[in-house]
Amino acid sequence: MNNKSLWVILVISMIALNVSAAEITVTYMQAGTYDKAAEKIKADFESNTGITVELVFAPWAVLNQNHITDLTTGTGEFDVMSGEFWIASVFDHMLPLDEFAARDSYGDTFIERIWSPGPSNFYGGKRIGVPYSADAYGILYRTDLFEQYGIDADWQTWDEFIDRLAKLKDALAGTDIAANVYAWGAPEQNPSIFLGMYDGYLVNKDGAYQLEKDKAVVALQKMADLLQYNPSNAVGLSIDEANAVFLDGKAATLMGWPSFVRAAADDPDKSKVAGNWRLAHFPGPGFPMVSAWNLFISKYSDNPEESWEWIKAYSNPERAKEFMLEYGIGSPHRVTYEDEELLKQHAHDYPGQLYNLSRAKSLPWTFEAFEIFFRNTGELMIGSITPEQVVENSHAAWAEIKVPTALVEIADAQGLKQK
Repeated sequence: MNNKSLWVILVISMIALNVSAAEITVTYMQAGTYDKAAEKIKADFESNTGITVELVFAPWAVLNQNHITDLTTGTGEFDVMSGEFWIASVFDHMLPLDEFAARDSYGDTFIERIWSPGPSNFYGGKRIGVPYSADAYGILYRTDLFEQYGIDADWQTWDEFIDRLAKLKDALAGTDIAANVYAWGAPEQNPSIFLGMYDGYLVNKDGAYQLEKDKAVVALQKMADLLQYNPSNAVGLSIDEANAVFLDGKAATLMGWPSFVRAAADDPDKSKVAGNWRLAHFPGPGFPMVSAWNLFISKYSDNPEESWEWIKAYSNPERAKEFMLEYGIGSPHRVTYEDEELLKQHAHDYPGQLYNLSRAKSLPWTFEAFEIFFRNTGELMIGSITPEQVVENSHAAWAEIKVPTALVEIADAQGLKQK
């Protein structure tokens, strides 16, 4: 063998060594869903790419703090990170992904609204996040009861939906079935209802958090008035308990996250409403709040190309379909809801989900701002304060919060910033 041949073999060996030596660290919330999906594809990904993946899982609050600490210190411990707008204070430390997406013609299969600023995270006009889950707040209703009492389920506004609840309340009088059930005992859910009823800005011209008071008061009062259509113990119900009421057939409608209940609702062993429920259009004039986890690449990553390969492997139409069916992870990909085979099986669910996701928006609040608002709405629901006081208390506390630039941009892109 001559020297030239040896040199070629040496170069090939060095290239192979570099590929096999590439290692990335990827994070997910410890939830029994996203993390389990990552574990499932890890071996195949490593075998197909030669890239070694270390998966790191942590509870929600710990995950967020780990990311913020790593990025603000420039440690670079994590290559690919799971997150949402909660970590907007460190968005400037994320790698722009536009060139990767354009190069690989990636993104055409997503629901347009989910691929747009808000559900997809942007900074300085550049994409920094790729969605891998999508769920929009929704309303499930009992088709059998609506048919029995001749009630139309084709509502577009909250006034129309509340009119249906009033009719259901009258029709169900004397039974143990409530017109509606919702997790009033979990006040962090209240903003999702409020945002559906409120048609105003969330960030003012100066880039500070602010509500249009008159519109907000009307929406808050309307939200409080919903309580009369719920079970007598509704103020103390958790998410799981509210879902259980619906699954037990004790409520005609349920407001909540579809991904938390759809699998059980379709299972006759877990649900008395299996075969008799449908996901409705979430009413306006506001919008359905979206939960859309994104994958980011740290600008401190030594392996951005390998990190991008993981993102494509985890969030694509085939995996999204698989993850939705197996783990209940809401797919951000439009094509999932256009699959003819799936539509036959889930005609009661997927069209409503696609419609709601197509209208969904991301909340441009930091967690601190979010908590201030939901704690005040919790006080409203037990009668301690008025809708006017909710707005006044929120404004007073928000005055101490600096809104991250990324969230001002997200608010503006979604029409939630004062013009």
